[in-house]
Amino acid sequence: MHKHDVDTPALLLDLDAVETNIRTMAEFLAGKPASLRPHFKTPKCPEVARRQLEAGAIGITVAKLGEAEVLADAGLGPILMANEVVGPQKIDRLMALLSRGVDITVAVESAFNIQELADGAKRSGQRPAAIIEVDSGMHRCGTAEPRETVELARALVDAGIEYRGIMGYEGHAVLIADEEERREKTEAALAIVQEHVEALAEAGLPAGIVSVGGTGSHEIAATHPHVTELQAGSYVFMDGRYQEVLPRRFQGALTLLTTVLSVRDRYAVADAGMKSLTNEFGPPFSVDGGVKVARLSEEHATLTGEGIASLRPGDRIEVVPSHGDTTLNLHDRYHVVRGDEVVDEWPILAARKFK
Repeated sequence: MHKHDVDTPALLLDLDAVETNIRTMAEFLAGKPASLRPHFKTPKCPEVARRQLEAGAIGITVAKLGEAEVLADAGLGPILMANEVVGPQKIDRLMALLSRGVDITVAVESAFNIQELADGAKRSGQRPAAIIEVDSGMHRCGTAEPRETVELARALVDAGIEYRGIMGYEGHAVLIADEEERREKTEAALAIVQEHVEALAEAGLPAGIVSVGGTGSHEIAATHPHVTELQAGSYVFMDGRYQEVLPRRFQGALTLLTTVLSVRDRYAVADAGMKSLTNEFGPPFSVDGGVKVARLSEEHATLTGEGIASLRPGDRIEVVPSHGDTTLNLHDRYHVVRGDEVVDEWPILAARKFK
């Protein structure tokens, strides 16, 4: 089937680009002290994660238990959940994964998290494993001072929970387009993480895992002292925003195929609205750059740009999402293409797994 024969709106995934991106990241990390544990929030598809593991990734990072459950069902891991698990329902789901033999590590940032894990361990007879999240400047979750991190490491050991190390995430830096500013903010964030690593070592609680990094900071984090692994995920698809931040480093693999419904003098309308495309990182644009999505309503996209003049109702155009993660989360499958031909369909099994 030709890709333009797919019913729209539909996600297209360029398999050549995906394979090139996986290979490029693996080659970059070869011989470096840091390994790759790619974030599953980008593909949400076990087939992509399987290919990353085959290329040398040491495991997969997730944000939610639902994603971890999808990976567990596919027999993929080890899994790092770079997020706190809060509430008895979720704690018991975590323990259920452990009872299946799944190697999963979760993040903690407070004594509350540790107590909940300890209580869940008593209920289930399982022994959870955890890393401590450090706030390295994003001001989301995480400990603020090295002494807090040391106290939590001791508390994990005392509670019988396997203490595996720490993580930080310099998410406030990864999308900065200016390379010098991005490097400066990333190095400042990594310096904070290093302070916590050194404090733990001095306390006799060395961090076996030091997990950091996104696609925008992977080159800087990969050789930083003490870093053992990177959580970069977006590199595998490279959405519109990241193509601006890291031009030519990786290839754009994800597009949304949409059908033109109406053409006017200054604009056109296509069948991809907010229910199939997101724009929180800026306007999506066509692959050739001649058309921009100026506005989204529920089921319609208003298109502008010089490319409007050549459009006709019924035409198909490929749009590059500005943020791939949130766009693909609206869909159930990728139409996998090589060149112009659809060669497979991959289910996005972790779409909408936000619990």
